[in-house]
Amino acid sequence: MATERLKFKVELYATMWDLPPHAEILIDDVSHFKGDITSSEENPTVIEFTHEFDEGSSHTLNIKRSNKGNNQTKIDDKGNVIKDQLLHIKNIEIDEIDIGALIYEGFYVPEYPEPWATQQREKGNELPVKFKSVVCMGHNGKWHLDFDSPFYMWLLENLY
Repeated sequence: MATERLKFKVELYATMWDLPPHAEILIDDVSHFKGDITSSEENPTVIEFTHEFDEGSSHTLNIKRSNKGNNQTKIDDKGNVIKDQLLHIKNIEIDEIDIGALIYEGFYVPEYPEPWATQQREKGNELPVKFKSVVCMGHNGKWHLDFDSPFYMWLLENLY
């Protein structure tokens, strides 16, 4: 079976005031990076790695976001968020190709904190299971981008 080796370049940055968000980048279940993200939008953390794929198979690029406790969001007496901890995806390149707007084909599955999630549901607010077109992760959770190998065929099929 034919294989292809792809180079990934993922740029992440944080909005934080106290503790940094933690990120883990995986292809399927294989981890390629684990670490705190303390960088800014102007100077993002750049994570580069390669991964080998069997052609004719489907895969997922995962960015797992963690390290946010309930104390990392500060709200004023009017209910406005005044301090928060966020993880942002600035850019993704695969095999030196900026995937551009395809980044918005990814989806984010948040892990809602308790007791907040229960309080929201009791107020009648339905919490979405997943969000599409999200590159800013406020809650702990996982961002997914599904793609196929060969990558260039998938890219051509999904550009427009």
